[in-house]
Amino acid sequence: MSKRTVKYWSATGPIEVGGRAVIIPLDHPDTFNVSNHIPAVTSTIVSVDRQTGNFETLNTHYVYTPQEGE
Repeated sequence: MSKRTVKYWSATGPIEVGGRAVIIPLDHPDTFNVSNHIPAVTSTIVSVDRQTGNFETLNTHYVYTPQEGE
C-alpha cells in the first residue's frame, strides 16, 4: 500500500523521529476527520529531511510548502 502525500505549511514544536508532529495541512484528503485550517496531530514520525522540512509518518508523506509571506 502506498502512502498518501500531504502538503503542510506550519508546524508547532519539534519534528523528530519517534514523535508526532502538530502541523497545519493544506490538502489533507480526509476532510471528515482533518481540517485544512486548524492544527492536526500526525501519526508516529519515521523519517525527517531537515533540509526540506519534509517528513514521513507511519501513514503519510508530508511535504513542507511555505505560504506567501512566511
